[in-house]
Amino acid sequence: MSRQSLVATTEDNGQTGKTGQATPLDRHRDARWLVPALALFAVATTVRLGIRPVSDPDAWWHLRAGAYVLSDWRFSGPDPWVPFSSRPFVLTQWLPEVIAEQGYQLFGLPAVAWLRCAAMLALISSLVWACRQAADAVPAIMAALAGLIGTGGSLSERPQLVSFVLLAVTVGAWWKTAGDLRPRWWLAPMTFLWACSHGLWGVGALIGVVVIAGLALDRRLDRRAAARLLAVPVLSVLAAALTPVGPRLLLTPLEVSSNAAQFVQEWQPTDARDIFAAITLSMIALALLPWVRGTSARPWWQIALAGTAVVCTLAMFRTIPIGSIIAAPLLASALQEQRGHAETRLSRRSTSRWVGLVTAAAIVAMPISAAVAQRPSGWPEGLRRQLGAIPAKTVVLNDFTAGGWLLWAAPKLTPVIDLRSEIYSADYVRDYKHAEEVRPGWQSFLDRTKPRYALLKTQAPLSAALREKLGWTTVGTDADYTLLKAPPAPRPP
Repeated sequence: MSRQSLVATTEDNGQTGKTGQATPLDRHRDARWLVPALALFAVATTVRLGIRPVSDPDAWWHLRAGAYVLSDWRFSGPDPWVPFSSRPFVLTQWLPEVIAEQGYQLFGLPAVAWLRCAAMLALISSLVWACRQAADAVPAIMAALAGLIGTGGSLSERPQLVSFVLLAVTVGAWWKTAGDLRPRWWLAPMTFLWACSHGLWGVGALIGVVVIAGLALDRRLDRRAAARLLAVPVLSVLAAALTPVGPRLLLTPLEVSSNAAQFVQEWQPTDARDIFAAITLSMIALALLPWVRGTSARPWWQIALAGTAVVCTLAMFRTIPIGSIIAAPLLASALQEQRGHAETRLSRRSTSRWVGLVTAAAIVAMPISAAVAQRPSGWPEGLRRQLGAIPAKTVVLNDFTAGGWLLWAAPKLTPVIDLRSEIYSADYVRDYKHAEEVRPGWQSFLDRTKPRYALLKTQAPLSAALREKLGWTTVGTDADYTLLKAPPAPRPP
């Protein structure tokens, strides 16, 4: 028998019959170098994508939120940093925020960069595991890599990476349930941790309902079996309501989307030209091609998952990764059909080898992260000295995307806005946008907020308007940002 690779094999895989003729599994056996090579390529690609400086605009306020939880242990209430907010700030992502802040306190920004890489390694691992429920190792790794690429627009140092990992685990779990009709009760406590980490936890419960509905259409469930399976998403929702945020967590995603969809690009409908959407839709098309061509019928639960993946991909940029993760095992299943035999079971030995490979990659990533992520990328670190000299509580008219960095880099100052759009009224954000674009009446926003400094993009129309029309002066520039100072306020007569 040949050496066992990462793919699980049955006891007779690679053996021949008494007549010396190869068995069906032997004829379809992969070259013994193929699976290790694919596994190494997948993990190396993930590390290559994961090791880079911290740059995401949201990363900074997440660190600030983690520090706030550690110091105050509060999860909701009036925003403690920006007085112009009018809605409560609910910390729905506090667990990864606390972990990231603890890492930052111990090891600085390289720890944050390494945590992002580690989460990406967990994502490729969970994708491979989910795909492995439907296919052998070769198609599973190929489909998992496609799924990872489909999520590429959102692979940043944000808590949403935790959602992607747990979503892949959830999809794999329900795929197993579709095979044996056994409820995975552990999904409920996992949802508790998910709900402490990110707002996409509800998608996990939705996946369960979709699969159960598909199984019912396939006439594989009686009432008792359906009730047992439906208990899993119901318990998952109840578990989410028991987090420190409380039952209000259940409505928070709706509150966020209602405001963010108007102003934040990632909450708006998917652009048809988006490369990640195109990759995900291609995955779904390939998965359903045998069904469309009539060569192989798909069960309704798989068609339901495919429809859910399409809707998520087209709904908004933010949900493209959801579609990609759901599509990965569908693609793996279609690729497995082309091999002409049923998938083999995942063995403990192959799992141990994968875990060892990923662990080694995470260890290698530590010194590399320390070398490349000492400083943020794309942010005006050169202006820290000037920002530190500004009196505490001074209001700063800031670029929208720079609000989180300002909260983190100059915590004693007061930005007028940041990317947490859910805590501001729609009218306030609209007035800010009018000022940012120097529309008629733009100065009324300045009268309302009374900023004494501004941190804006150097080429922004508002930067030019402040200098040319109101006499603001330049204090410093760095990384395509300019720090401006307002002229002295006129003395009262």
